[in-house]
Amino acid sequence: MSDAKRFAAIFDGLKQAYGTFEVDSTKSNGKNTGKARVVREPRTTGHFEQHLAGDGAGIGIIPINENDSCKWGCIDIDEYPLDHGKLVEKIRRGNMPLVICRSKSGGAHCFIFCKEWVTAKTMQSTLQHLASGLGYGGSEIFPKQIKLFLDRGDIGNFLNMPYFNAEDGLRYAFNDDGTAATLQEFFDLYEAHVQTPEQLEALTQAKIENTAIVDGPPCLQTLCAQKISEGGRNNGLFSIGVYLRKAYPDTWQDEILHHNMAYIDPPLPLNEVNLVVKQLEKKDYAYRCSDAPIQPYCNRELCQTRKFGIGAAVSDMAVANLRKYNSIPPVWFLDVNGVPLELDTDALQNQTVFQKACIEQLNFMPQTMPRRGWEARINQLMKEMAETDGSIMEVSEDASINGQFYEYLDEFCTSTQKAEDREEILLRRPWVDEETNAVHFRLKDFEGFLRKNRFSEFKTHKVAQRLRDINGEAVQIKIKGKAIRVWKIPVQDIPHDQLESKAFETRTTDPF
Repeated sequence: MSDAKRFAAIFDGLKQAYGTFEVDSTKSNGKNTGKARVVREPRTTGHFEQHLAGDGAGIGIIPINENDSCKWGCIDIDEYPLDHGKLVEKIRRGNMPLVICRSKSGGAHCFIFCKEWVTAKTMQSTLQHLASGLGYGGSEIFPKQIKLFLDRGDIGNFLNMPYFNAEDGLRYAFNDDGTAATLQEFFDLYEAHVQTPEQLEALTQAKIENTAIVDGPPCLQTLCAQKISEGGRNNGLFSIGVYLRKAYPDTWQDEILHHNMAYIDPPLPLNEVNLVVKQLEKKDYAYRCSDAPIQPYCNRELCQTRKFGIGAAVSDMAVANLRKYNSIPPVWFLDVNGVPLELDTDALQNQTVFQKACIEQLNFMPQTMPRRGWEARINQLMKEMAETDGSIMEVSEDASINGQFYEYLDEFCTSTQKAEDREEILLRRPWVDEETNAVHFRLKDFEGFLRKNRFSEFKTHKVAQRLRDINGEAVQIKIKGKAIRVWKIPVQDIPHDQLESKAFETRTTDPF
């Protein structure tokens, strides 16, 4: 088997599309910026051969396939500068079966591989567990989705592959001693760490050995296992106290003294411990999930399953991975609790419309949040979208409203029953003048055809403008002695359905 075929088999995923990325510049923090796009056509071994040879733009693969399953996943650590050698040491000390590759910007792609296909949900949960254990709980996880709505045009997010220009490139893996791995050594790393589905499932179920935080937040289990050092001691002890109030409602004040001595390094002085206790006595506080030292170790999804975790009563829906399809008008996809939700722009602006979309597509209604909080959340999602490769996708013209309009015009002029002569225009048929090679029809007849096909996006003035855009003009012709107002359009100027849609080629029906 050639290197390209072997590499392609390891990084299998969605077959009907792939991504590309061309670097334009580098930011001051070292992160590369450039042009990312999604190519909606089947990938081949040839694409991997070009990638490994460094020809053209590198290839990106969508890890979740047509059956919502994965054979690999990745923790994307976006930290600059990053000591890859120390990261490898930490991973090996934790017996984590991850293979570390340098990303195009100098961060780390921590890959996990499976011999067989597993559900995207299993892959995602495993990586979230490992990321929180590493202290990178806020990092991006690929696959980003647990389900794709391919019939709606959503293909998820791609990840740029390692070993672009394998001989001389910088996207290499790291051996256990921290040295750069050749492509052949990468294959050896893969063989050494690839998991069976059963092993992968065991990683998800594995808990950090710490009897201090039984059935509590995984972040606190990790922190207590390694002890909470200076800089995070007060916040850390506060969240431990929140856990103790839930787990030991009658004796939590005594327990917090023990936990301070056992898991805070060095322990806080007694007066500071008492201040934390007084804070906790005032009300039933929540965990400080967004603050240090907890935030880097957060595993929200797993925490919600714990008896003394954040709990459904205080948790909100998880929304992430906003994607935009640049059709006219644009179509958006947002992952809500890991499931893609199709939205229009109004649903992003208006929380009530968003809730309606959740009810119709996901069968639940999220709680209403304050308007300012909603707007802040959407703005953050849009910022993340702009910074994520391939999250803004161009679509072909025929996937847009304009494209649909001209397809209907082409169908009306060429596929419906055409008039034999100009008199039959009065029978609601288009007529082609052979001398001028121009089609003539009444506007009201074409609008009736659009209504019949449930196309209502354009009012009359917009229909007229789109006809003018292709050199159409309103004229009068004589029919049976009467002046009839019609539209005249050169046949050669009517956009014909000669380009297949590459943006939504898997559709059985058009959702726009």
